[in-house]
Amino acid sequence: MGGENCNRVTAKVGTHGFTAGACAPTRPHDYSYRTFSVGIFQWVMKNLALGTVRKGSALVRVSGPTSNPEAVYAKARAIVAELDAGTYSGPKRVSL
Repeated sequence: MGGENCNRVTAKVGTHGFTAGACAPTRPHDYSYRTFSVGIFQWVMKNLALGTVRKGSALVRVSGPTSNPEAVYAKARAIVAELDAGTYSGPKRVSL
């Protein structure tokens, strides 16, 4: 899973999204690694003249077991919603 809100064409500056790391499970029972993480970032302006955006640095990292990736993605979605609303006050690293 590549994450959510990762499309540079539809992204808006100031909104947040997440991407799964290289160790993210790509199919059921793909347990090469015991854990994986997703990085939650903010879209920032890349080129003002062209109106292009890029991913900013990871603001929050959510990690969890590869055996339950949907729980990690669900937590990341919840944090993205809080960041977009301006109400997130949690830690920089979240482990499930």
